[in-house]
Amino acid sequence: MTVVNEALHLVSTAFGLVCGALFVYHIRREPRRLLCGILLVLALYCTVTGVLPLLWPDTPFENMLALGGGNVMLIDISYFFMVVFFLGGIALCVNGIRLICKEGFSIAHALPVFFGITGILQLVSYIAMLALVSSFGWSAWLTWFFWINSILGDIFLYVPLMLAAVLLQCWFYAAMPKPKSCDFILVLGAGLGRGLTVTPLLAGRLRRAIQLYNQGGQQARFVVSGGQGKDERVSEAFAMKQYLLENGIPAPQILMEDRSTNTAENIRFSKALITAQKKDYTAMIVTSNYHVLRAVILAKVNGFNAQGVGGKTAFYYLPAAFLREYAALIFSYKGLAAVYVVGTVALKILSFL
Repeated sequence: MTVVNEALHLVSTAFGLVCGALFVYHIRREPRRLLCGILLVLALYCTVTGVLPLLWPDTPFENMLALGGGNVMLIDISYFFMVVFFLGGIALCVNGIRLICKEGFSIAHALPVFFGITGILQLVSYIAMLALVSSFGWSAWLTWFFWINSILGDIFLYVPLMLAAVLLQCWFYAAMPKPKSCDFILVLGAGLGRGLTVTPLLAGRLRRAIQLYNQGGQQARFVVSGGQGKDERVSEAFAMKQYLLENGIPAPQILMEDRSTNTAENIRFSKALITAQKKDYTAMIVTSNYHVLRAVILAKVNGFNAQGVGGKTAFYYLPAAFLREYAALIFSYKGLAAVYVVGTVALKILSFL
């Protein structure tokens, strides 16, 4: 291991420990931030990738260039993740095909197949690399091929790292204690069956909202939020209100917000409706479990004083729904992606020197 590489691993370890401390601070102070999940992933990734090469300096943890020196390639954490990506890729492809068969084709339903194929290709690229070395030996052109492939692989690593950040943040946020009572329960719409009645997905949200209402002593008021789509005969808010009425909720306890067309509008329009009723309020957002994190992040951005809880989602539908939310979140952080790419390329060039 070169002096430069050893210094980089020490810096990586120290940075990981700092990120761990920052994660503890931020998750306790404001859990409605994706920053918490990013800090946790950075803490785990930087600490592990920094410590392993320092503990076992004679093993090729940091790169595959050791193949050229005749060393035996050992199984390390990177290969473990390659296998995980491969098996996860197969599972996602199967899930995506099943979802398309059940729900019909759409870009959202095809997301598991896209991510699955990408995961499989990660392992295939490294197998191809090993096959080339075995067939032709190590040469200058293979060194350049490895460098390019390694840089592209590290850049692509942003996708699973952010996926891990979103997933871990969802788990931590769901596990954190929430208030048992509030002034308003905001239920987000999710499309209607035959353009008229609530779907099983939306019914799950409403049942969770009724549970909150009963737990809080039936003091809260409902805000049902969702406009009328082009293929819908009534607004989502109207259909949700009918569901609540049929389940014993008094009409005066239900407020309707029927103009919104997306989650951001759900939050903004409902906040205006709630603040018109009460300036100093507390609120809970009820949506599907895969959608809670993005909903509360939007609530924080819009200054909406609300936490969130999720209703159950059919298991076969969950991977595609979660990946859709994940894609929406990472596209909201384009600057972070740019910083990651520049930093990754710079560090990789330093490690090759």
